[in-house]
Amino acid sequence: MTSQPLAARVKTLDIFSAIADDLRQVESAIEEALATEDAMLDEVSTHLLHAGGKRIRPALVMMTSKFPGAQLGRAIPVAVAVEMIHMATLVHDDVVDKAEVRRGRPTVNAKWSNQVSVLTGDNLFAKGFSMLAQTGNTRVVKIMADVVYELSRGELAQLASYFQVNQTEADYYQRIAQKTGYLIAACCRLGGVVGGAEERQVEALYNYGMGVGLSFQIADDLLDFHGSAAKVGKPVAGDLKTGILTLPVIHALKHSQHADELRRMIETHNIGDTEIDRVKAILDEAGSFTYARQQADLHLNNALAELEHLPELATRSDLQVLADFVINRQF
Repeated sequence: MTSQPLAARVKTLDIFSAIADDLRQVESAIEEALATEDAMLDEVSTHLLHAGGKRIRPALVMMTSKFPGAQLGRAIPVAVAVEMIHMATLVHDDVVDKAEVRRGRPTVNAKWSNQVSVLTGDNLFAKGFSMLAQTGNTRVVKIMADVVYELSRGELAQLASYFQVNQTEADYYQRIAQKTGYLIAACCRLGGVVGGAEERQVEALYNYGMGVGLSFQIADDLLDFHGSAAKVGKPVAGDLKTGILTLPVIHALKHSQHADELRRMIETHNIGDTEIDRVKAILDEAGSFTYARQQADLHLNNALAELEHLPELATRSDLQVLADFVINRQF
């Protein structure tokens, strides 16, 4: 596989400094897992490697595994498998969403085709679950199988919700839990399982991960409106343009004095940059962005409270810093 030198690709965040060596091993193992003699698959895999990402999910597996007596060799294959499965979901999501850009680079479907994307995603799923099976721990396999099941349900729910103006906050939270929360929560649960944590600690890690996951998604929804295309890696307000209603929009549809106007714009199924400017003004006036930020803070505080149950976890303070990064990220 032709790729950049490993050191050039691994951009370990300061919040991951406690597991920097672990992440270098994870990154090397990801490259090894993606290596293939198949020319096309090798080219696509190299493209995905160069697309990078901050490896938050495998980092969570590693950080939550740091209990007394934990063995690094048990956590790394699970962390790699999680990232492979996550990559698979992104490749498939881009086909469903007809996305052309992710992280500032062309998507696989844009650079090659939908067929290549679907088959690449299938390949990544298979490799990821094969690695989990090789651990000999059926629980870790079931945890990730349940996550993929929820992810698919979330994607179907999102497809059915495009441009639907009668969505509730409960609908929204169910969807983002399925699409984002369960995977991040599972990463934390997996770390506890392979780290030998007690069951109460494993569940505390899961709850932490769910709070972080919900906060992460709400923060992402806010970035969709306020981040630049260069920072976000996709068109600004791309979600609303494609019909995905996020928390600020759902809040404004219920609380804004201009709710009828907002509803009519959404129901046209034709939202351009001019309409986006008006939508942002309506959401700002209704306090919808502030409300969404408050909800993200609430879920994050719930997550941080769970860390009190983990006095033996060596990286507990690092998980606190990670949570702060999630809510305040500007990339």
